[in-house]
Amino acid sequence: MIWSDVETARLDAILDELIPANPKRDIPAAGAAGVAHFLSDKAQADAGFHATVSSLLRLAADMADKVTTDLVRQLEAQAPDDFQMLLAETYKGYYSRPDMRVKFGVGAHPVHPQGYDVERESAEILAELTAPVVARGPVFRDLPGDKQ
Repeated sequence: MIWSDVETARLDAILDELIPANPKRDIPAAGAAGVAHFLSDKAQADAGFHATVSSLLRLAADMADKVTTDLVRQLEAQAPDDFQMLLAETYKGYYSRPDMRVKFGVGAHPVHPQGYDVERESAEILAELTAPVVARGPVFRDLPGDKQ
């Protein structure tokens, strides 16, 4: 682990607040599930991410002795960009695990080659999504000598 034991314990507590446990469905919190190891691997490969998480851990230690939901909200308010990076990587580390995906009714297999069933968008949603593109009109240049 790239962080000290104290920092790792603080990180686990923050992760448990970001993705809490659901004991009724036998779903562990992110810290308890070991997502800190995923984050540590990412931090070893990405110095910027290491600095981001380390900064958040120092900020958390300066703000309170114990990690609470309120502390996590304060971290988000005081360091929103760093917090969003931690949150995104936490989601990746948690939901990419086959043992977690099964708990949410998503296959344990990789997305490819089998893939997942995805419902098609309704005609109304497609019209809404494409309306700005249609309204913009063509945005290409005619090739020299192309006479249409």
